[in-house]
Amino acid sequence: MAHLAHYREAHPMPFVITHWINLVAMILLIVTGFCIHFPFWAGFMGIARGVHVFCGFILFLNCIIRVLMAFFVKSSPTGGTHNQVTDYKTWLPQADNRHQLGAWIKYYLFLKKDHPLGAKLGVPQKISYLAIPLLVIVMFYTGLCLWAPTMGWGLMAGGTDLVG
Repeated sequence: MAHLAHYREAHPMPFVITHWINLVAMILLIVTGFCIHFPFWAGFMGIARGVHVFCGFILFLNCIIRVLMAFFVKSSPTGGTHNQVTDYKTWLPQADNRHQLGAWIKYYLFLKKDHPLGAKLGVPQKISYLAIPLLVIVMFYTGLCLWAPTMGWGLMAGGTDLVG
């Protein structure tokens, strides 16, 4: 349950800060992305593009910083405990919830009513949190492929040619 992980040791302040930076950057990326794709105010287009590129760099750098911090900052691995381990150790399913993948799938498919309890994060959360940095890197790369100052670079031009 979510309430088991709401204490200081579960979410250290550096992780809280990177979380909120990600939130603000993603919201601004979504809003400016819509403004770029559907230009409704011509004078705002330059600002929207600038903010979009800036937030893309912020999101990418924040993602790299967060992944690196996971190897140095400690957090509590299970709900309700104040014991701490280096955060990267909680990324993969742990012994106390590794066996619960089937129960989590049934729960999210509404086939099971009981919420599986285990570590601080459920198995589906861990899988999605492992995928997020990879997706941010791919989004950053595709953004650089479309950005005029970098689209001519060899690696970026190759990516643009690959997808058309």
